[in-house]
Amino acid sequence: MSDAPSPFGKRPAAPPAALLAEIAAKVDALAAMDAAAAGPHWGALHKLLLKAKVDPHAIMRLVTARDSAQAALLVRWLGGEEVEASAPVAPEAPKVDADVMKAAMKAFRKRLKFARLDAESRLGVRPTTTGKKAEIDAIIAPSDYPRSVWEALVAAGRLRREGGGFYALVDEITED
Repeated sequence: MSDAPSPFGKRPAAPPAALLAEIAAKVDALAAMDAAAAGPHWGALHKLLLKAKVDPHAIMRLVTARDSAQAALLVRWLGGEEVEASAPVAPEAPKVDADVMKAAMKAFRKRLKFARLDAESRLGVRPTTTGKKAEIDAIIAPSDYPRSVWEALVAAGRLRREGGGFYALVDEITED
C-alpha cells in the first residue's frame, strides 16, 4: 500500500465478498436511479457501509453529498484497489458589492459588541466587582444580510467560520 492518504479514512478489514457485492449492486442501482427517488436507497447504502466497517465520517460525507461517482470509487477502494482522492472543488466566492460588505461588517461588529455587553451585564458575572470581560468571540451572523454576504466576507479574510453558523472577527487577537 502507498503512503498516500486515503479519501475514505482508515481502510477496514476486507469485507465479506457477499457484502461487497451487495454494496456494489446498490451503488450501481443508485447511479442509474433518478435523484428524487434515491433517498431510501442512500439510507440502505449507509447501513451496508456501516456493516463493512467504513469510517462513519466518510460515510456521512458520501451520503450527504449523494455522489454516485464517489460511491463507485469507495466500492473499488473496499475491494483493495488504491484510489486517488479527488480534490474537492472549492465553491467560488459570491460576488458582493463593497458597500454591502462594509455595512455588513458594521452590523456584525455592533451585534458582537451588544452580545458582549449583554453577557457582562448579568449578575452572575459581577463585572462591577471582578472586572471580568465577556468571553464571547463569535456570534451567529445577523439575519439582516444573506448568507452569501457572510461567505464573501470569509473569502475576503475579514471573518472566519467557527462552525454551526457562527462567525468571528479575524483581526481580533484572542488571549488563551
